Amino acid sequence: MIIKPAFVQHAVNHMNEDHRDAMVDMLHGLCKAPWVTDAEMLHFDEHSIQIRGFGPVDKSEEFSIPYDEPLTKANQFRPTLMQLLTKARHAKQ
Repeated sequence: MIIKPAFVQHAVNHMNEDHRDAMVDMLHGLCKAPWVTDAEMLHFDEHSIQIRGFGPVDKSEEFSIPYDEPLTKANQFRPTLMQLLTKARHAKQ
């Protein structure tokens, strides 16, 4: 993997601390999971992100969201996430 594990862990922690709402939007728009009310990022690699969605009555499911293009550098992660989020929010409309 080109992306260092320390960067992955930092990014995952940041997403879980500050951007849970964005991940919920991604699961709603890209994974067609309207039941999700909370989400946490589990991991990501150069091909996809893994997010667990949580819903009512202890329901949870793990989702893998592929990127349009694989990451080749760590600094591509944020713009790729922004593209996925934009795509998800358009799909929800």
